[in-house]
Amino acid sequence: MEMGQNSQWQQRIANRKNFILFFCGAFLVFINFYTSMTVLPLYVIELGGTEFDTGLQTTLFYLAAILMRFYFGPLTDRKGRKLPLTIGTLVFATAPILFLISSSMWALTLARVFQAIGLAAFFSSGGSLVADMAPPARLGTYMGVYRLTFNMALISGPAAALLVLKIRSFSFLFVASFFIGLVALGLLALLKPPAFSKSEEMSSANRFLTVFRERALWPIFFGIALTSAGYGALLTFAVLYISKVTQAANPGIYFTYFSIAGIFATLAAGYLSDRFGRPVVVWPAVMLLGIGGALLFYLPRAPVIFILSSVMAGSGFSGGIAALSAWLVDATDKRIRGTVLAMQESTIDFAIGLSSFVFGAAAGWIGMPVSYLVMGLIVFCAALALLIRNLLTQKTSDSIEQIRR
Repeated sequence: MEMGQNSQWQQRIANRKNFILFFCGAFLVFINFYTSMTVLPLYVIELGGTEFDTGLQTTLFYLAAILMRFYFGPLTDRKGRKLPLTIGTLVFATAPILFLISSSMWALTLARVFQAIGLAAFFSSGGSLVADMAPPARLGTYMGVYRLTFNMALISGPAAALLVLKIRSFSFLFVASFFIGLVALGLLALLKPPAFSKSEEMSSANRFLTVFRERALWPIFFGIALTSAGYGALLTFAVLYISKVTQAANPGIYFTYFSIAGIFATLAAGYLSDRFGRPVVVWPAVMLLGIGGALLFYLPRAPVIFILSSVMAGSGFSGGIAALSAWLVDATDKRIRGTVLAMQESTIDFAIGLSSFVFGAAAGWIGMPVSYLVMGLIVFCAALALLIRNLLTQKTSDSIEQIRR
């Protein structure tokens, strides 16, 4: 009896060590990711480029990541989680050195495409590893903590990077990013992932087709796309909009409030979805995102509204994505988990890019205030319809179960 208790205790200690190693390593990887997203537009200007060059690089970065996930998602299922994690971490560590030695737009663009390997390899395999390590009854909580590292990195990484640029240089920042990546690589090298069931051999295309044919996953992917589309309109245009219609000294503080609110919402959504079910948490969270976006319609009349908007939108986006990720894992066979989560990340990237394009076109036609109102109402109404559908389906299922009894 005592030996069994000692074995359980040792396993618990080993699991805790793995969690700490992974979350610390992932946090450093996300620091490098968000830092590059913040400073590279400035670096493009430093090299003599334009806003068009920045937009082109960002588009190619996400497009390359979407395409490469067709390889790295299935690789996670075939070879295990650690190999793609290691590849992604190594790429995020070395990409800043390529930025440093780039002396032209073409060289920098190729470096960005190289960095997309990290985005494709790390993000989907990271979620798969967390799902493997999490106890089934606490999956939402663990996925919430994983999403929490995104928020923490978003708050700390870009701010620290801009501070470094004020007192030092791009060269110093890129070298520092390289060493941060090496530390992350060292932490993940010590990681011992739990055993998992390798999936049968099939082509990447067949794996993605298998996922697509699972009708139970369609509402979840739609929720992910809807949430990401709302986020994309905010991420791309909120700061520009705030700077145009208010006298705010630092419009970027919108995303500071957004991320802080997201930290609390992520933890709460994971715990509540474990206890009460994923749909009950997901759809109200997405509705909250819609309300936060729609509130920006009133920003020209009441500038302080951007604080309320950022808190509501940040809570809705972060809470919704955390619960949606857990829901996706719940509904997925463990043997294709890496493929499914790769599709999730590609859905997020594609929805952000598409919504940015559509919102930009709409803003040029009807103006930003009305565009945010329309966007918010679409997100809110779609989520409300899905919530009602879920409640009606649940009620019908309960009625059938009572009749059978």
